Amino acid sequence: MAVPTAAAAPAKWRVGFRGDAGVSVNDLASVSPKNAWSAGARRTKEFDPRTGSYFTAPQIRHWNGSRWAVVKSPAGPKEFPLRELSLIEASGPSNVWTAGTAVAKGPGDVGSSTRSVVSRWNGKRWQLMGSGRTTVTDLDVLGAGHAWIVGRDNRTGKAFFKHFRNGRWKTLPAPGGLREVSVRTPNDIWGLGRSSVLHFNGKAWRTVALPKTTVPVAPNPAYGPVRPRIDAVQVVAGNVWIAVGFQQGDWSQPGTALLRRTKGKWHQNRLSKDVVTTLSGDGKGGIWAASYQQSITATPDGQDPYAYTTLSIDALRHTGAKLARRNLTPVATGFQWTDLVAVPKTDSALAAGFNWRPPQGSIVFRYSH
Repeated sequence: MAVPTAAAAPAKWRVGFRGDAGVSVNDLASVSPKNAWSAGARRTKEFDPRTGSYFTAPQIRHWNGSRWAVVKSPAGPKEFPLRELSLIEASGPSNVWTAGTAVAKGPGDVGSSTRSVVSRWNGKRWQLMGSGRTTVTDLDVLGAGHAWIVGRDNRTGKAFFKHFRNGRWKTLPAPGGLREVSVRTPNDIWGLGRSSVLHFNGKAWRTVALPKTTVPVAPNPAYGPVRPRIDAVQVVAGNVWIAVGFQQGDWSQPGTALLRRTKGKWHQNRLSKDVVTTLSGDGKGGIWAASYQQSITATPDGQDPYAYTTLSIDALRHTGAKLARRNLTPVATGFQWTDLVAVPKTDSALAAGFNWRPPQGSIVFRYSH
């Protein structure tokens, strides 16, 4: 049964920091109100003639409860400088994991000169935990003893899934197209494939059947059928949350079915205009969702088939049976989400993205009472 969206709450988002157009914030992690991290990159003045653009360098900022400060970033393997951090996860101040990309200089092509880099902060220094000719698409940690990475081999295109425990990596089964995981326990892991939701019991994966969702009616049906699109998965205590969007060929359709599985049963919140990009559990049984509301109209023949209008940029907070909308920033900023994380066991959250309209640049917000 669809749960109506609660009335909008007073805006309480505050700007934590702004970066210029040469700074990106790709991911966030938080373990307490005084311990949070952002991971991304900054553009350098070092030119790469192979790509016709400037190299970037990794950048991590740490929130101590009062300010964001740039802190030491991990390094890549020998002769492969780390250029960007795409993922960061943490279970505590001395267990912070990152995944990023290293690119060597020189005459070789960029593909053969690129490595993935996984690193861990132990509270005193960064440790190199792994590197290879791969792309890491997701990272999750559970306490101080467990970490998982998902990715693909750049030479074969095959997916991989690995678990770090007791000082070593173990390769686990990886269904084709695996791209994201959310870990409850080592024997209870939910994942996203190309177009499916998957569950891992510690030994094998199975495809999970989702409840039927009614697809929206496209403004112009000539571009083919509208199909469900799995956008995000998040395990929160005993609940599993799935964000299902809708796709018509190359064109997204506004609307999300926000699914919640509890005690073996699925419940559905239907949002007619929202597109949900990220889900984050709050450590209190609730969830945050990064969203923007859109309308769509068909255009005359000879143009792109659809024109989109952004109506609002919001974080959605679900607690109990209510879904509350927390407007983040004016549409006029041209804000584009990169991440949203809850501050565990609080009503606070952190949001990151990029403002595409002047003054352009990365931005991190903090929501608190």
